[in-house]
Formats: sequence, C-alpha cells, structure tokens
Amino acid sequence: MKNAPLTLEFGTVRLPISADGLLHAPTALSQLGVADREWNALAQEHDLGAEPRDFGVGPEPTLSVPDFARLAFTLDTPQARRWRKRAQDLLVRAMQGDVRLAAQVAERNPDPEARRWLTARLESTHARRELMSTVARHGGEGNVYGQLGSISNRSVLGTDSATIRRERGVKQTRDGLSSTELLRLAYLDTATARAIQEKGAQGNDAILKLHQFVARRERLGWETPLPTQAG
Repeated sequence: MKNAPLTLEFGTVRLPISADGLLHAPTALSQLGVADREWNALAQEHDLGAEPRDFGVGPEPTLSVPDFARLAFTLDTPQARRWRKRAQDLLVRAMQGDVRLAAQVAERNPDPEARRWLTARLESTHARRELMSTVARHGGEGNVYGQLGSISNRSVLGTDSATIRRERGVKQTRDGLSSTELLRLAYLDTATARAIQEKGAQGNDAILKLHQFVARRERLGWETPLPTQAG
C-alpha cells in the first residue's frame, strides 16, 4: 500500500514535497511560469543544487522552499509577480499581528508538539503581560520588572536569560524554551499576579518578596515526586 503523497499547501496551491522538505521542481516551477524544459539552464543560472528525489516515478529535480521564494522574487513572469503580491499581503498581515495568519501557519505544521509549544508560548506571553500590568497597578517601578523575570528564570530554568539564549542559540529567551518550561513560567506569573491582588502587596519590595515565595512553592511542588500506588 502506497503512502499518500506529501504536499506543501499555500492557500489553494498544493505543491508536492519530499519527506525531507524539498519541492518537486517541475510542479513548483510551473507555479512561477517556467517550463520543465528550462530546468537545466535555470538551475545553472541561479545555483539550484538540491538533490533529486523520487516522487513516485523515479528521481526528479527538486527545489528547496527558500530557493522557490528566491525565484519568486527574481523571475519576471506574470506568475512570479503574483507570488510577490501574495508575499506583500502576507507581510502586511504579519506586521499587523493578524492572528488568523498565525493560526493558518500553525495548522499547516504537521508536528503536534510544535502546535503544543505555540499554545504554551501564547499562554506564557499573556501571563507575563498580566503580571506586568498587575505590578504596575500595585506600585511596582524601575528594575522590578527585570528582577521578577530573573527570579522566574532561575526558579524554572535554573539560570538567567542570557545563558539560555547563548546555550540554546536563540535571540528571544522564550524561543528556546520547551512547552513545559513555558507553561511553568505562565503558571508562576499567573499565581504571582493573583497573590499580589489577594494580599494587596504594594511597592517593589513587597512584590518581589511575594514572587520569591510563589516561585519557591512552585519549584518545590514540581520537584516533589508523585506518590506511587500501593499494590
């Protein structure tokens, strides 16, 4: 029994793609208004060196997704110009924070863990904003915001943001965190915001002391092993 062919979907366009992420060159190039017979000259002119893959009828030329995008911005065909217009529309939506675009991208990702990570990332970002807003309403000012983040990072991650970014090769700390780490940070920020409101903490010292207490409690709860069932 043959597996269903893999495709990369972009709006109504479906392009055959290999398991390692290479596009079927003849189909991809047809989207840019380039005939299959022009492949060799095009590959030489634009340094297209991806290895052939079998899409069902034997080895055929392939095109990486970045090379496809590069050709869309290089070729002067009506089809390539339409792709550039699509890219312009996507850039506008991305700059305006269109969450529907983010949803479409996430749904296109076949990895369930990647989608769980995105959910955790959004939860973490929302929780941090809510904590910062709560702190401001309760008299927090100056370095308290960075100090809150440092306490959270050392409690959950065991180190500081700069070390995380360096060791995990990311520019934004949260980009390098696992879904579990993100959810722990979200819980910690949410619990602290709630505690500040319930206890009426006021000012930097009171806020930081309360956050340290919540962080220590969260860490101890995380580190305590679950009881085993007897029998």
